[in-house]
Amino acid sequence: MVGYYARYELENGFIHNWIVAGPQTIPVLDLEKFRGDDWKLQIARHYYEKDSGVTQAPVENQPFQISEVSETSEILWDYNRCDDDHFVDRTAFYHTCHYLKSWAYSRVVVPAAQAVQCVLTTNGPADVWINGEHVHRQEHFHHQIPHSVSFQARLKEGHNEILVRFEEVAARECPYAMALQLVGVAKESFVFIPTLHEGVARRQTVETAIQAAYLDRDVFVRDDEITVHWPSDLAQSVDLTVRLQKLPAWIHSEGRPTVSAGFKLPMSAPFQLPDGRYEILLIPTLREYYEGNLRLERKIALTSTKNEYSQAPYGTIDERRAEALTDAAQRETNVFSEIAKMALGHWADVKSDVILQTIDGINQRADCSDFYLVGLLGMIHRYGGDPQFPESLKQPLEECVLNFKYWADEPGADSMWFWSENHQILFHACEILAGQLYPDRIFTNAGQTGQWHREKGERLALSWLQKRGAGGFSEWDSNCYFEEDLLALSHLADLAESQSVYDLSTVIMDKLFLTMAINSFKGAFGSTHGRTYTPHIKGARGEATSGASRLMWGMGAFNDKILATVSLACMSNYEFPKLIGDVAADLPEEMWNHERHAGKLEAWCDRMDGAWEVNKVTYKTPDYLLCSAQDYHPGESGVQQHVWQATMGPDAVVFVTHPSVLSEENSHRPGFWHGNVVLPRVAQWKDVLIAVHKIPKDDWLGFTHAYFPVWAFDEYTLSDSRRVSDGWAFARKGDGYLAITAARGLEFIQRGDNAFRELRSYGLENIWLCQMGRASLDGDFKSFQEKILALDVSYDGLSVRCATLRGETLEFGWQGDFKRNGQSEPLSGFKHYDNPYCVADLNSAQLEIHFGDQAMRLNFAA
Repeated sequence: MVGYYARYELENGFIHNWIVAGPQTIPVLDLEKFRGDDWKLQIARHYYEKDSGVTQAPVENQPFQISEVSETSEILWDYNRCDDDHFVDRTAFYHTCHYLKSWAYSRVVVPAAQAVQCVLTTNGPADVWINGEHVHRQEHFHHQIPHSVSFQARLKEGHNEILVRFEEVAARECPYAMALQLVGVAKESFVFIPTLHEGVARRQTVETAIQAAYLDRDVFVRDDEITVHWPSDLAQSVDLTVRLQKLPAWIHSEGRPTVSAGFKLPMSAPFQLPDGRYEILLIPTLREYYEGNLRLERKIALTSTKNEYSQAPYGTIDERRAEALTDAAQRETNVFSEIAKMALGHWADVKSDVILQTIDGINQRADCSDFYLVGLLGMIHRYGGDPQFPESLKQPLEECVLNFKYWADEPGADSMWFWSENHQILFHACEILAGQLYPDRIFTNAGQTGQWHREKGERLALSWLQKRGAGGFSEWDSNCYFEEDLLALSHLADLAESQSVYDLSTVIMDKLFLTMAINSFKGAFGSTHGRTYTPHIKGARGEATSGASRLMWGMGAFNDKILATVSLACMSNYEFPKLIGDVAADLPEEMWNHERHAGKLEAWCDRMDGAWEVNKVTYKTPDYLLCSAQDYHPGESGVQQHVWQATMGPDAVVFVTHPSVLSEENSHRPGFWHGNVVLPRVAQWKDVLIAVHKIPKDDWLGFTHAYFPVWAFDEYTLSDSRRVSDGWAFARKGDGYLAITAARGLEFIQRGDNAFRELRSYGLENIWLCQMGRASLDGDFKSFQEKILALDVSYDGLSVRCATLRGETLEFGWQGDFKRNGQSEPLSGFKHYDNPYCVADLNSAQLEIHFGDQAMRLNFAA
């Protein structure tokens, strides 16, 4: 069947061009069989087959028949071009347990027979066949950071068929990647991809043009023009097809341009589109794609929204409540859209099938079932007695509630996660509300009455609430977890019949809102975060608490994160404190905030024990906010911690991370933008921040990088168009300024999915400096730049000594004290809160808050 071969070069010995089949997804329905710490390995061995399963020579875009029972009956051999991280990446999130298999095939052509060292990097088990012979198997599981294994192999002269079958066991987030490097392969070697398309030279030209395309931003708002760009150095003009489509595959516009150097293709404007996530699809001409089998394609993700962002308070909370519910109902995001319709009285629009699908997922005990069950329980409590409530839902809802597994100590296999801060309180809220609903009924999973479940849920909830009152949140300022905490707290503070649970839930919700208010700038929750995801930090419009802040104090944007927003809007027994809203809107000349959040983990609920602590600072002015976690576990492995951020507006944000991969899929933890492979050592004194990075010699990517979205700034300056070298990068938004530099120099990235949004700095040991400024202090933007360039900055390995715009000298490094003008500044031991609005020690029984002539007290005693 093979007619033609497309030729590609090896990249430092890595095979970057493959045809890939899969993943084949096989549901693991009998989880009870696989117990113990090695349960994933047990599953992999249970499904393992010695034969590759490939019975015909792979060819691009041709079917690969699946024989086993799976959710995938037929898959195609799709062309895969690796990014700079060398990975074939099939990462995704699975709400229930699945066994996964994928196959990657390529041909390596060598000028003479030779031995090579192969380095296979995967998250899970994998096999390698060379020229039909099985030469290697590895059986490890490395959940987040893929692990490399070396083995020796022999290549024959000419064509060598390379087949890799790589596996995973998916349960919730599933990083799933593979890379293969041939160390010592002859320089003249290259890769062949078997294809049915005869125009191999044409293929190279089309592929170059497709890969060169870029967007200049991730989020497009109302009147923005969604435009695809091509660089000024594109060598040849090419006919392409370009589509703007809404996931999964609704085509909203299509262009068939001849693209050339500097070409721009407008696709649409957000005001013409439904809000949501979209992608640009780039393919060859339709004739080439469908008739000529030139199946090249590339997808670039984006978000489109008509919603205006509010940077100042507006309206009343009742007006914003109606606005929030209407927005959520129109989105039809999930079951909370249906709850919003009920709250509005739009019963004719309620889609019962969405609710039934949600019930089905909960009955399967899928991950995040607690998110949706608490919403269903609130729905039953509030609207279940309405004459218009669908009769067809009542029995399925009742059975769902009575059969659920409400905590980890109950029997039965599941794919749920109980052990994190957000899930804990959500499960407790579910158990309380379910017990209130059916106090005398027997709940089948535990064999106990609803009253028993209610009392257990109240006991566990009070324990959780008391810990948050005393020491704060271990996942501090987590925008994703705060949304889910608010989901639980809003139900308890509105529907709990226990006075102590009701009161303390209300107080902890107030404390959470206060924390958001202190660490927000014009509606943007620009804090450091104990856990986050990329869409929540690339600006405030997609941030998970933005809808909640817009509802409560009129600043932010409604978006597709509707769990907390709808739940808060449905409350009738909670009055939001005006004082907290005023704190959120306050823009003082200078606000210098210190916080310390700390406590102890307990194995029964956290699956680990020991002390946890974070010390953080926030500096806010009318023009920007700078926030960081001080000296937070430097050198340790990171996950999703967002250690520092500068915020000058809803889109104008800057931060630095150490990435693990180039993928922005949220199941990578850390990923390209959220989290750090190795945590830096950070110190901040008001408007100056120093971040010291020390990454290992075997680091996969070998760089740290700054998110620097030039489209979001009013002005920006680099020392030249691409290479900033040892200089600074500057940005202005309104009257706020930012300057950033790195000891190892900066490269301004103008290609790929983050073109014109990334400053990259290569080097295992590096120091980043960020200096903020203001027009009122530093003059115009040009003057600010001149002053920065005149500052004395000297590096000594992993230490730096730098002058600041405020006439101070800072000294900091990987070890030792943080010094200001020769005197040590503390990086830990802060009060729980210490700012102009409130001062309180850790474990205080109460917290007094003042703003102007207003005052309030939060009492944490149960």
